[in-house]
Parts: sequence; structure tokens; C-alpha cells
Amino acid sequence: MGDEPRDEPIVKVMARVMAEVRAVGKGDKNTFHNFFFRGIDRILDNVGPALRAHGVVPTPSLLTLESRDTKTEKNKTAREITVWVKYTFHGPAGDSMECIVPGEAQDTGDKAVSKAMAVAYRTALIQVLAIPTRELDPDARSYERTSTDGGPSVTELKRSIWAAAQERGWIAEDDTYEELTQDFALWRAQGDEPVIELADADSETLTAYLAFLKPKTRMSRTRTRTAQS
Repeated sequence: MGDEPRDEPIVKVMARVMAEVRAVGKGDKNTFHNFFFRGIDRILDNVGPALRAHGVVPTPSLLTLESRDTKTEKNKTAREITVWVKYTFHGPAGDSMECIVPGEAQDTGDKAVSKAMAVAYRTALIQVLAIPTRELDPDARSYERTSTDGGPSVTELKRSIWAAAQERGWIAEDDTYEELTQDFALWRAQGDEPVIELADADSETLTAYLAFLKPKTRMSRTRTRTAQS
């Protein structure tokens, strides 16, 4: 590894890197929104050594950055960032190849820009090196209509719950959500309902759980009982 001629063009060098990084494990699956993901650290742990061994140096150039202030369901200000970044991969012979990719992220703190840049870099490495992601083909995806009774769909309810969980700091930077899962399980345990996964909950259950999350102040994670004795 890394013993190829130093005057070899970048395209051939990158082909060697691709041959060594055929996949980046199975990664993790976000069962809440039903997608597989690989964080930037997981990508770099696998790609970084190959790039260094073959003398490839990637450099980013920020082309555009769009910033928007949005509101969460509890009227908390969040920053949404969209970036377009050009990544240049410099080879040992002095030549280079480029790719331009977008990145988008939202955060209620000060990490929206760094998250968007991480998404862009991850996208660049995945696409340039043809790393499999196990994502559904766009033609295999269908869209869910809102419910016929005029209420929000399961997808809309999940988005609202996700936003509420982000406000509480339950969503990690790599989109894992163990604290949200634990809170949902604890909430279910307060009643007589059977144990189910949050990702498998129907609209009625999601609506009830979202209502449970709505109060701005909760003294404990117990259900609010409407009947008083």
C-alpha cells in the first residue's frame, strides 16, 4: 500500500484508495426516521489512513453559506445552515481533482455550521470513493399523505417529536437518540399499554406522546392523569 509511482495521476491514485476502502462497515441505523447513516468520524476512520498512505491531501473551499433562523415547536430559535463546498483532492504528482457538494444542518446552539460542513465532507468522500450507503433508491421511496381525518401524519408527528427531543438535548450529533427511546419506554410503562418501539408506534400513540412532551416544564417523567380522586 502506498508504493505506487509518485508521478502517478490523481485519478489512478484515487482508484487505489477506492480499492482499499470498498465499504465502511454497516454503520448505524436511525430506526426513528428509518435510514442508515455513517458519521464523519466513521468515514474518516476508514478513509483517512488510505488517503494518507497514498499521499492524497483533501482541502475544502467554502463556496456559499446560507443561514436561516427557524422556530421550533416551542418557539425556540434554531439556525438552519446550507453550504456548498468544493473539495480538492491533491495527489502526490501535484495534480488534483475536485468535487462540489452541498451540506445542510440545523441546530439550536452554535454548531449548525460545523454540522453542515461535516455533512458536506461526508457526502464528498462517499460519492468520490463510491462508498455504499445502503440507502433506498429514490424510486423505491413513496410519500405519505396526511391522515384522512385532518390530523398530522405519522411522519409529521415523528418530526415534531424529533424537534421536541432536540430541544431537550436528547439527540446526539451523530443522530442517535437513545435518551428519546428511553423516555418513550418510560412513558409507556406508566400505563397499561404493551411495550412497543417508538419507531413502530401508530399515529394515536405518537399524538399522545407528543402531547406528553409539549409542557415546557415537567417535574417528572410520569403521565398526567386527567382524573383526580
